[in-house]
Amino acid sequence: MSAPSASSAQGRRPDRRAGAPGAGKAPEEMTLVVGPPAHGGHCVARPQGEPNGRVVFVRHALPGETVRARITAQTSKMWRADAIEVLTASPDRVEPVWPEAGPGGVGGGELSHVALPAQRTWKRWVLADCLRRIGGPEVADAVRALPSSTPPGGVPVEPMPSEAAAEASEDPQTRALAGTGTRTRIELAIGEGGAPGMHVFRSAEILPVRDLPLAVPAIRDLGLTTRDSWRACLARARHVEAVAPSASAPVVIVDGKVLSAAGRPMSRQRVDESVDASGLGLGELRYAVRADAFWQIHRDAPRVLVEAVARGALGDEAAAPGAAGAERRGGPRVLELYSGSGLLTLPLALLAGEVISLEGSERAVRDADRNLRPAPSARLMAGRVTAASVAELGRSFGLGRDQGADVVVLDPPRQGAGKDVVEAIVEVGPERVVLVACDPAALARDLGSLLRGGYRLEGLRALDMFPHTHHFETIAVLHRS
Repeated sequence: MSAPSASSAQGRRPDRRAGAPGAGKAPEEMTLVVGPPAHGGHCVARPQGEPNGRVVFVRHALPGETVRARITAQTSKMWRADAIEVLTASPDRVEPVWPEAGPGGVGGGELSHVALPAQRTWKRWVLADCLRRIGGPEVADAVRALPSSTPPGGVPVEPMPSEAAAEASEDPQTRALAGTGTRTRIELAIGEGGAPGMHVFRSAEILPVRDLPLAVPAIRDLGLTTRDSWRACLARARHVEAVAPSASAPVVIVDGKVLSAAGRPMSRQRVDESVDASGLGLGELRYAVRADAFWQIHRDAPRVLVEAVARGALGDEAAAPGAAGAERRGGPRVLELYSGSGLLTLPLALLAGEVISLEGSERAVRDADRNLRPAPSARLMAGRVTAASVAELGRSFGLGRDQGADVVVLDPPRQGAGKDVVEAIVEVGPERVVLVACDPAALARDLGSLLRGGYRLEGLRALDMFPHTHHFETIAVLHRS
């Protein structure tokens, strides 16, 4: 993937001078010269021959390409388009691993035409841009000072272990399919006649799909999109989710009802997950979560996140050979926010001295209560994460600058924790903060608030947990100055 042009127009106003496409009605098709990637799975492009012309955000293209594009949306602020013909191709373009997610197709596979290493370059550029443009100079300077930063592109985006292994294979077919077969959860919408499908990007329209190449084999083997036996079962459904847990049989959730792989109703509403935490000396961790609960969807993600967050939060304390099944006393104290069903809570509770967690979903807290039985001293709280609740928990935990607080771990939803919550964390005053973020713009905003609150950035990792899409995960570790 060629480097972004220094004349990137990302963030600039469209040119509305005479001769430019301007603010009028968009043409149906345009020839575009494609520039750098933008957050959201697009590239910034301009009409061919008009380097100062209107900015168009184009999907299914690559930096450096010239494409014929169909305009798909027009607002007063921007035009959107899909590349429908490649006139000059990038060397990083490959045959899409999911053609049904191509131009005019369903959402969810918008980078499947990009070679996997180039996808990670794409995401590295987007991360660097968000940190600089949204986080501002303070964030950009802090990231630039990290040993892991690789100018001019910033922090590298790491492949997940299964992708790294596939890319290193001597078999060309294995390399070509790297990044597929990784998702343990997929969602489908039901279109006319009961045909399973997915929504078109930014649309209520549902297109039927036949192939699910990003799903793990256990989900593809269900045949939800191909077998007539499912058609009658799904005919009147509105929402379908397929789940392939790591430690129990796959299930299908149809409008909230849990069905077996054979389509029969099940009384058990939970599925079993196991996470290899041997790198932390904890052996195999076991979880039971509601079938429709949030769980990391990449098959490698729970293991990678557990180890990365535990090491970021606890440092040398995270190396605990022989600690499996026994809580530690006198170690660091951890306040965990947005704790879900306890994926991170369990290893933190086994390795730390004391843990309090706060989660907004009462159902998730009930799951966490089951999962934390090996660590009964962990305190699980149900309630919204707000500035007030963080302050109250800090007081009840005996945290604060004068008490020498230890660690706050937070894994907020896509929009991030927000300024008020981050400022409350700063007021609690932990020695260390570990922030997990799945959106680079939200990461940039929350990092800015932490840095302004007197924290310094010690580490930042970016993980390619969503190959063939524009999404990725980041883990930031900060220390109090």
